[in-house]
Amino acid sequence: MSSSDALAAHLEWHPFAHRPDCAKPVWEVDHQVVSDKLRTRRGGPEHTCPNEECGHHDRHDRITVRLLCRACDTVHLISGEEHTTRTTTTARIGYGQPPKRVAGLWLYPGPPLLDLRDHTTPGAYLCSREKVDRLSEEDIVGSVTEGRGKRGATVWHAAIGPEFHPPARGLSGYAIWAKNSGEKPFTSVTAAAKWVAAELDAAANDTKENS
Repeated sequence: MSSSDALAAHLEWHPFAHRPDCAKPVWEVDHQVVSDKLRTRRGGPEHTCPNEECGHHDRHDRITVRLLCRACDTVHLISGEEHTTRTTTTARIGYGQPPKRVAGLWLYPGPPLLDLRDHTTPGAYLCSREKVDRLSEEDIVGSVTEGRGKRGATVWHAAIGPEFHPPARGLSGYAIWAKNSGEKPFTSVTAAAKWVAAELDAAANDTKENS
């Protein structure tokens, strides 16, 4: 598990907007699946796929997701073909769980280290000084990531930063951490978080002395 997996779970997701004057901004979410739908002429010319194992042809399955807010009468409709549906949990995707307070920081969990059913412990945490509803790049001051030490023992690495770089050629942006704990792994998340907090305090003190 790298910190990039945790970053991907929390950043670059965009909420659907309600109207500014919405009194009760709550989405009612439903989905509808239409099987074997005939593609109309307006949907494109008749065609089939040369791959015999591909179901891409004039008839297709279409899914539509509807987000409706009864307070402001806003509706978002999201439609697509060749869809996949998966039911999972917040522990599996690494988003939606409450952060925990450690060493004066708020730690936001990411997905597990391994994509296995019995692995639900976060494989990384993003550190923030403040508790927020949704993390932004400005909130993240460090990370704690799971690793493997001698004889496969669980260890934790820490880093402070990061400096975010803009996306290139349509790819997602990336982060370069200012400093990490290097070859010195920690035996617990708490110990790693304490290192992050101490490094942040030291950096803040250096800034004050040099200003």
